[in-house]
Amino acid sequence: MDEIEQAVPPVDGPPPIEHMYRGIQKIESATAPDNGTLEADVVVIGCGGSGIPAAVSAYENGAKKVVVIEKRGRAGGNSVMARGIFACETSVLRQAMIKSDRDEIFTNAMRWHHYSRVNGRILRAWINQSGDTVEWLRRRGVEFEVGTTQRMTYDIDPNWHCVKNGTMAIAMGKLFDEVIENGASIFLETQVTEILKTEEKVYGVRAEKDGKSFLINAPRVIIASGGFLANTEMVKQYCHYYDPDCFGGFQAPNMGEGVGLAEHAGGALEKEVMIIREACAASDKAPRLLCEFTREPYLLWVNKKGRRFVEETAGSQLQMCTNALMTQPGMKAYALFDQGALHRMMDLGFELCKGDHMRGCPIPSLKEQLEAAQKKAPFAVKIADTVEELAQWIGCGTEALQDELNRYNSYCEQGYDADFNKARRYLVPCRTGPFYAIEHMALAVDTAGPIRVDEHMRVLGSDYEPVKGLYAAGSTTAGWQSNDYCGPFLFGGALSYAMNSGRIAGRSAAEGV
Repeated sequence: MDEIEQAVPPVDGPPPIEHMYRGIQKIESATAPDNGTLEADVVVIGCGGSGIPAAVSAYENGAKKVVVIEKRGRAGGNSVMARGIFACETSVLRQAMIKSDRDEIFTNAMRWHHYSRVNGRILRAWINQSGDTVEWLRRRGVEFEVGTTQRMTYDIDPNWHCVKNGTMAIAMGKLFDEVIENGASIFLETQVTEILKTEEKVYGVRAEKDGKSFLINAPRVIIASGGFLANTEMVKQYCHYYDPDCFGGFQAPNMGEGVGLAEHAGGALEKEVMIIREACAASDKAPRLLCEFTREPYLLWVNKKGRRFVEETAGSQLQMCTNALMTQPGMKAYALFDQGALHRMMDLGFELCKGDHMRGCPIPSLKEQLEAAQKKAPFAVKIADTVEELAQWIGCGTEALQDELNRYNSYCEQGYDADFNKARRYLVPCRTGPFYAIEHMALAVDTAGPIRVDEHMRVLGSDYEPVKGLYAAGSTTAGWQSNDYCGPFLFGGALSYAMNSGRIAGRSAAEGV
């Protein structure tokens, strides 16, 4: 087996459940109380990327009794699918001699978001605490690495901290162990049906397990239930362009129950929600190797009409270039290259792939791997002897595609892309068959919003005053993203924000802020 095949997981689509959750204990749920009532200092709704840190933080800051309620049968949530988290000014970065200044990152991120829909105090609180969260996890035995594999672009230093020899499930497992050791009552396959509140303050929740309803009296409640990407109608309510058939990505079963809970308890909802998304994703059912091709800057992209629509180095900005994809027919694109470009990759390796062992290294078996990928996923990759055959597979006119190739090849010859000003070094012609095409699309990861919070993760009402005793954290909250996910400065931001906002919410709840 060659080196690329070893790097690609043995299955396509979501990894096996036990592989995803490795490191996180599988426990039995607490049972509903016989008298129908429990007492607690803090209730955490959700046991994932923000809920687990929130529970640990609540205990660290003085809470004596925490109850955690999770609707699924396992702890971990979406965090188990992440490789790492954003952080700045960490010991890991200092060891790698990587510049990482929180002030510079904050200013750049605010400008990148065009100051739109982003609460600067929330963004600042997250960025400022991010480095401490890495140290917080390192003290618990989690080791991180930052280097070339974590670099997304040439001109931005990496600050994506990936877990060594594993995923963030390892980190969440360490924290979950601590929640258990602290004596938290953890209810699995349990649904919170209502947050209880007087006119002045929250005083607990009503939950249901196995058809049995019970109350938990608590002066502090944290909503950490995640986004609502699985709730198609709710996503369309906020994002009119959303069509699940046009986006790739494994959808965790998050339905957005926390949004309704917050609103019923007096929390305000912002009008807009962002879909956390990245580009250059091949089909979930196709070999993962195909995704590595789609980011290569010297390939060319065409839409379903056979026309270029952007300069292809946009693939180095995975978040922003989703906007270009989403304006194309069917929100699909095709990365095209010929035999010459294939031999170039076989001799020199990939340029922008995430694996160090594939970037800048010869890959002599690449042609065979592409042929195998076509046999396995003919809907995602096509090897064609002629432009006509290629056009038929894409579904565009042969003449239109040939005209576009001729135009692009003329730009390659003269060293100037008159249409999109693609950098000269990446102008590689596509003229010698066999030809190759890989379909790619945007990848939907989660939603961001719409619960309104402040920098202490207190839920705010329509008057922008805190709902006393109510907090929220993670992707269900607004104010930390605008239209595009994270950008070049905050890669790994979704889980980073979830964990840091969870820590803040737990601390605020325990201290009664």
